[in-house]
Amino acid sequence: MKVLLFGRNPATVSRVTAALSAAGLAADGVASEEAALSRLGVVDALVLGAGVVGPLRERLTAAAVRHGVRWVQGPHILPERDALEYVRTEILPRLGSARHQ
Repeated sequence: MKVLLFGRNPATVSRVTAALSAAGLAADGVASEEAALSRLGVVDALVLGAGVVGPLRERLTAAAVRHGVRWVQGPHILPERDALEYVRTEILPRLGSARHQ
């Protein structure tokens, strides 16, 4: 599964993207709306960080739906939390149950 992670904090995006890859997913992470929108045509799923809210979230999720890309929103990850454990317990279950919303 090809997954695109979009988040507001570049350090967190990098950390969680590495954990998604370690969990066996083909993962890419971006911190700009333009980069996320340009990659939606080539991914299976979009993971939104907890800070992606309001009109930004609405634009990204609408674009994902137009591309037939399922999307999920992850909960906030604390800096001290192990990123791989976060991916395994928070993100993977959401991806498994996500539909093309």
